[in-house]
Amino acid sequence: MFLRYLVVDSMGQFRLVDSLAVEDVWAGRRGVDVLGHAVGNEFRLVTVLCNDEDLMPRKCFFLRTKLEDGRITDTSRFDAYDSMTEHSRGTYDILADDHQLDGWPDDWHQQLAVALDVPVVELRRVGIGGPLLMADMWGFSVERILQYFEEAYG
Repeated sequence: MFLRYLVVDSMGQFRLVDSLAVEDVWAGRRGVDVLGHAVGNEFRLVTVLCNDEDLMPRKCFFLRTKLEDGRITDTSRFDAYDSMTEHSRGTYDILADDHQLDGWPDDWHQQLAVALDVPVVELRRVGIGGPLLMADMWGFSVERILQYFEEAYG
Protein backbone atom coordinates (compact mmCIF):
# COMPACT_ATOMS: atom_id res chain seq x y z
CA MET A 1 0.00 0.00 0.00
CA PHE A 2 1.08 3.54 -0.52
CA LEU A 3 -0.16 7.02 0.28
CA ARG A 4 -1.14 9.91 -1.92
CA TYR A 5 -1.59 13.34 -0.38
CA LEU A 6 -3.81 16.10 -1.69
CA VAL A 7 -4.36 19.57 -0.28
CA VAL A 8 -7.21 21.93 -0.95
CA ASP A 9 -5.86 25.20 -2.27
CA SER A 10 -7.27 28.66 -1.56
CA MET A 11 -9.51 28.33 -4.64
CA GLY A 12 -11.11 25.12 -3.30
CA GLN A 13 -9.28 22.78 -5.71
CA PHE A 14 -7.60 19.50 -4.78
CA ARG A 15 -3.88 19.42 -5.57
CA LEU A 16 -1.56 16.42 -5.38
CA VAL A 17 1.45 17.22 -3.21
CA ASP A 18 4.75 15.60 -2.32
CA SER A 19 4.60 13.21 0.63
CA LEU A 20 7.86 14.36 2.20
CA ALA A 21 6.69 17.98 2.05
CA VAL A 22 3.43 17.03 3.80
CA GLU A 23 5.31 15.15 6.51
CA ASP A 24 7.58 18.18 7.02
CA VAL A 25 4.57 20.50 7.33
CA TRP A 26 2.90 18.20 9.85
CA ALA A 27 6.09 17.84 11.90
CA GLY A 28 6.55 21.61 11.96
CA ARG A 29 9.87 21.50 10.11
CA ARG A 30 8.52 23.64 7.26
CA GLY A 31 5.61 25.91 6.45
CA VAL A 32 2.85 25.19 3.94
CA ASP A 33 4.63 27.25 1.28
CA VAL A 34 6.74 24.14 0.61
CA LEU A 35 3.63 22.50 -0.89
CA GLY A 36 3.70 24.82 -3.89
CA HIS A 37 0.04 25.83 -3.62
CA ALA A 38 -1.55 28.69 -1.71
CA VAL A 39 -3.80 27.13 0.93
CA GLY A 40 -5.02 30.19 2.83
CA ASN A 41 -5.33 30.01 6.61
CA GLU A 42 -6.16 26.30 6.75
CA PHE A 43 -4.34 23.11 5.96
CA ARG A 44 -6.95 20.79 4.44
CA LEU A 45 -5.31 17.48 3.67
CA VAL A 46 -6.72 14.31 2.16
CA THR A 47 -4.60 11.23 2.65
CA VAL A 48 -5.50 8.41 0.28
CA LEU A 49 -4.46 4.87 1.14
CA CYS A 50 -4.04 3.05 -2.20
CA ASN A 51 -3.48 -0.55 -3.29
CA ASP A 52 -0.08 -1.25 -4.79
CA GLU A 53 -1.45 -3.50 -7.53
CA ASP A 54 -4.30 -1.54 -9.08
CA LEU A 55 -3.69 1.93 -7.55
CA MET A 56 -7.30 2.06 -6.33
CA PRO A 57 -8.04 3.92 -3.12
CA ARG A 58 -8.84 1.79 -0.08
CA LYS A 59 -9.68 4.67 2.23
CA CYS A 60 -9.55 8.47 2.20
CA PHE A 61 -8.74 10.33 5.40
CA PHE A 62 -9.68 13.96 5.90
CA LEU A 63 -7.70 16.34 8.10
CA ARG A 64 -8.32 20.04 8.62
CA THR A 65 -6.11 22.26 10.77
CA LYS A 66 -5.78 25.98 11.29
CA LEU A 67 -2.58 27.72 10.30
CA GLU A 68 -0.74 30.58 11.89
CA ASP A 69 1.96 32.22 9.80
CA GLY A 70 1.79 29.29 7.38
CA ARG A 71 2.31 26.65 10.07
CA ILE A 72 0.03 24.24 11.91
CA THR A 73 -0.72 25.48 15.42
CA ASP A 74 -0.38 23.21 18.45
CA THR A 75 -4.02 23.85 19.34
CA SER A 76 -5.16 22.83 15.88
CA ARG A 77 -2.99 19.71 15.98
CA PHE A 78 -4.49 18.67 19.32
CA ASP A 79 -8.01 19.33 18.01
CA ALA A 80 -7.26 16.92 15.16
CA TYR A 81 -6.00 14.31 17.64
CA ASP A 82 -9.14 14.71 19.72
CA SER A 83 -11.44 14.27 16.76
CA MET A 84 -9.63 11.17 15.55
CA THR A 85 -9.49 9.51 18.97
CA GLU A 86 -13.14 10.22 19.68
CA HIS A 87 -14.05 8.46 16.44
CA SER A 88 -11.94 5.43 17.28
CA ARG A 89 -13.70 5.11 20.65
CA GLY A 90 -17.12 5.26 19.02
CA THR A 91 -17.96 8.55 20.70
CA TYR A 92 -18.03 11.84 18.92
CA ASP A 93 -17.04 15.29 20.01
CA ILE A 94 -19.45 17.26 17.87
CA LEU A 95 -17.35 20.44 17.78
CA ALA A 96 -14.14 18.65 16.84
CA ASP A 97 -15.92 16.49 14.28
CA ASP A 98 -17.76 19.44 12.78
CA HIS A 99 -14.47 21.23 12.31
CA GLN A 100 -12.90 18.20 10.61
CA LEU A 101 -15.87 17.42 8.38
CA ASP A 102 -16.99 20.92 7.42
CA GLY A 103 -15.20 23.29 5.08
CA TRP A 104 -14.52 20.89 2.23
CA PRO A 105 -15.51 21.65 -1.37
CA ASP A 106 -19.09 20.56 -2.11
CA ASP A 107 -17.85 18.58 -5.10
CA TRP A 108 -15.06 16.83 -3.21
CA HIS A 109 -16.09 13.38 -4.54
CA GLN A 110 -15.73 14.49 -8.14
CA GLN A 111 -12.55 16.49 -7.61
CA LEU A 112 -10.86 13.70 -5.73
CA ALA A 113 -11.87 11.12 -8.34
CA VAL A 114 -10.44 13.29 -11.12
CA ALA A 115 -7.21 13.97 -9.20
CA LEU A 116 -6.73 10.25 -8.54
CA ASP A 117 -8.01 9.16 -11.97
CA VAL A 118 -10.52 6.71 -10.49
CA PRO A 119 -14.30 6.36 -10.67
CA VAL A 120 -16.20 8.22 -7.93
CA VAL A 121 -17.61 4.90 -6.69
CA GLU A 122 -14.09 3.94 -5.54
CA LEU A 123 -14.20 6.71 -2.90
CA ARG A 124 -16.66 4.95 -0.62
CA ARG A 125 -14.55 4.64 2.56
CA VAL A 126 -13.63 7.81 4.42
CA GLY A 127 -12.24 8.62 7.83
CA ILE A 128 -10.81 11.41 9.93
CA GLY A 129 -7.09 11.89 10.51
CA GLY A 130 -5.16 9.15 8.83
CA PRO A 131 -1.75 7.47 8.90
CA LEU A 132 0.19 10.69 9.44
CA LEU A 133 -1.74 11.49 12.64
CA MET A 134 -1.63 7.87 13.78
CA ALA A 135 2.14 7.74 13.35
CA ASP A 136 2.55 11.00 15.26
CA MET A 137 0.21 10.01 18.10
CA TRP A 138 1.59 6.51 18.57
CA GLY A 139 5.27 7.28 17.96
CA PHE A 140 5.57 5.00 14.93
CA SER A 141 6.81 5.74 11.44
CA VAL A 142 4.31 6.27 8.65
CA GLU A 143 5.75 3.13 7.04
CA ARG A 144 4.83 1.09 10.14
CA ILE A 145 1.28 2.44 10.01
CA LEU A 146 1.09 1.39 6.36
CA GLN A 147 2.18 -2.11 7.38
CA TYR A 148 -0.69 -2.14 9.88
CA PHE A 149 -3.16 -1.27 7.10
CA GLU A 150 -1.69 -3.91 4.79
CA GLU A 151 -2.21 -6.52 7.52
CA ALA A 152 -5.71 -5.28 8.27
CA TYR A 153 -6.84 -5.15 4.65
CA GLY A 154 -5.05 -8.36 3.67
